[in-house]
Amino acid sequence: MTEEFLQYIWKHVLFDRSVLKTTDGKAIEIMHSGLHNSDAGPDFFNAQLRIGDTLWAGNVEIHVKASDWFKHKHQNDGAYKNVILHVVWENDKEITLAGGSILPALELKGFILPGIYGKYEELKTSSKHIPCENEIQKVTKLTLHSWLDRLVAERLERKTNHISSNLEKSINDWEETFYRLILRTLGSPLNVEPFERLAAVLPFKIIAKHRADILQLESLLLGQAGFMEESFKDEYVIRLQKEYHYLKHKLNLTSMSKSEWKFMRIRPPQFPTIRLAQMAAVIHKQEHLFRKAMEAETIADIINLFSVKPSEYWLGHFQPDKLSVRKAGAIGKSTIEILTINAIIPTMFIYGRNTGKEEIAEKALDLLHSLKPESNSIIKKWTSVGIKAYDAYESQALLQLRKEYCDQRRCVTCAIGHEVMHVK
Repeated sequence: MTEEFLQYIWKHVLFDRSVLKTTDGKAIEIMHSGLHNSDAGPDFFNAQLRIGDTLWAGNVEIHVKASDWFKHKHQNDGAYKNVILHVVWENDKEITLAGGSILPALELKGFILPGIYGKYEELKTSSKHIPCENEIQKVTKLTLHSWLDRLVAERLERKTNHISSNLEKSINDWEETFYRLILRTLGSPLNVEPFERLAAVLPFKIIAKHRADILQLESLLLGQAGFMEESFKDEYVIRLQKEYHYLKHKLNLTSMSKSEWKFMRIRPPQFPTIRLAQMAAVIHKQEHLFRKAMEAETIADIINLFSVKPSEYWLGHFQPDKLSVRKAGAIGKSTIEILTINAIIPTMFIYGRNTGKEEIAEKALDLLHSLKPESNSIIKKWTSVGIKAYDAYESQALLQLRKEYCDQRRCVTCAIGHEVMHVK
């Protein structure tokens, strides 16, 4: 038995409530089970109960064993002084409150409806990636789609929490925050941390001052990343190196080490060096990049914004001094779509909410609907069990469902899991 399951049972009143009694024999009538609290303090706030002849309003605390009250040191916590009922699986100890009154206890053992705990255990201990994959087709479309809407909001909230943190660090500088997020996303999956560090050692305010000169932009991005600290043969790279050493001294910059970057198991078009050259070209061409991104109305607008070819040297090189038979070019459409999902849309969403421009937040959701679904092992697994994503809005919801619910076995907090357990 787990506390999580008992909270679920109490929240949805999944027991025979017609014969409920406290451990000392007083009848219990539940008018309202309370509001579930996921933070510190009692598990349910503002419950309304009749215990015996008395109507109570207050909080409910849930434990597997009544003695957990002392194990969790609630007797020393003023947040628990308004608890009116102790719901437990096993009432192994009587709880006395400050002032000497005994806390009424409900021992749920024997009241829970048959089969529910067995199904819970089956889902909780399942070895499958999706615990309910054999039953999920029985879930109603209303439940599925309303839950997917909730999951998209959760996923956006998780992403925007990261943006909010960066926004706070930059003292509400939206351009700086956006720049950091774009670099971070370009580093996915293996170079996220180096790209984040690069954004820290090369703030956007420095980049913005040199936006008009592509040579200076490339030298700053590649130099601060640590790629200008060796001997070169190509004339263009030597020019970049000289320009960087001049700017490094002038601006008193401290660069990263080249060793921080990963190239193994990465295709050349995704090498950090070419990504930096591409980013330099975007910043060079697109003045006020953040504003233009927020004003974009369609995916085509965003693709046009970021589809900028790097300078001529990088059309034939993915790394300095290494001529490539394969031709490089602008950031690819699929990468721009990833940028849109993971950087631009979350930024639109929080920018719209924070500035009171709800039309921008709504546009972010519309853009998700206009993008094709992601194609990865998680989405393919959902498709194999009959849950197909038709756009990026739905694939983002399914990624959230898998990572935050299925993988964590949080079936009792999942609307799909709740219905799968055949609970009415």
